[in-house]
Amino acid sequence: MKITIVGAGAIGLLWGSHLSQHHSVHFWTRDNTSSLNITVQPLPSQPDTPPSAPCTFDFVANQSAWVEQADCVLVTVKAFQVLEALQAVQPYLAAHTPVVIMHNGMGTHEAVSALLPHQPLLYATTAQAALRPDRHQLHHTGLGQTWLGALNAEGAAYSPLASVFDRALAPCQWHDDIFQPLWQKLAINCAINPLTAIHQCRNGELAHPDFDATLSQICEEVAAVMNAEGYPTNATQLRTQVDTVIQTTAQNFSSMHQDVSHHRTTEIDYITGYLIARAQAHQLTVPTNAQLWQQVKQLEQHTHDA
Repeated sequence: MKITIVGAGAIGLLWGSHLSQHHSVHFWTRDNTSSLNITVQPLPSQPDTPPSAPCTFDFVANQSAWVEQADCVLVTVKAFQVLEALQAVQPYLAAHTPVVIMHNGMGTHEAVSALLPHQPLLYATTAQAALRPDRHQLHHTGLGQTWLGALNAEGAAYSPLASVFDRALAPCQWHDDIFQPLWQKLAINCAINPLTAIHQCRNGELAHPDFDATLSQICEEVAAVMNAEGYPTNATQLRTQVDTVIQTTAQNFSSMHQDVSHHRTTEIDYITGYLIARAQAHQLTVPTNAQLWQQVKQLEQHTHDA
């Protein structure tokens, strides 16, 4: 296959490096560079074993002809960058080319559908983790489940893409209702991302008893909204999932932590902000999440004022 990846952040480069082992991969970025060079440090094959040797990849970039010929376009930019990124490649998209959107949070799907009403559209959510310490280095820092599903009827015809993604970076599975795993991921992000950004800590530090009450309150509020949205759950189930992620990713820094650390805009409006918006639609109150949203927005404001 010919695959164009829009966005050369950590997750885009991680998927690009793995997909390129079986397919032709091209990147579309915000700059005009004609090539990308990245050295990827893979995960150890087994715990407590030395890491494998790093692999270097050279990618063609920003060639409109590649987009025109793409069998799949994978968009891995931040949620607030999705529309701008799609508008940049829209003139070159063939009518039948499936577009896969993969970002943290929720809330872009309506605008994406309005922009590309007849395009095959799919969404993906992944628990794969990567860190980009500098422009030419990428570290694969964690394995996790990826889900892929259709946003519209045209996208439903491309369920075999789940096998393509699974072969590149397992596990990846198709989901008939992609909003279900998107909500599950949102619940975890609502708990971990704001707290690690505010307290500038690794995920594992949230296991400290000081965070116990806040995590429970977050999960109670998220569970109420998910139930109202038609995705049955309860606070105990969500808290168990959150605690598991905190434990399994204890040494990792969340994406929001990294954004605050590097004075970048965060995805808080598409994580906690989306939860707040859906709560308001159902006339629910989510005071703990609202307070965390406000704190992260203040951190962003300080960053932009600096």
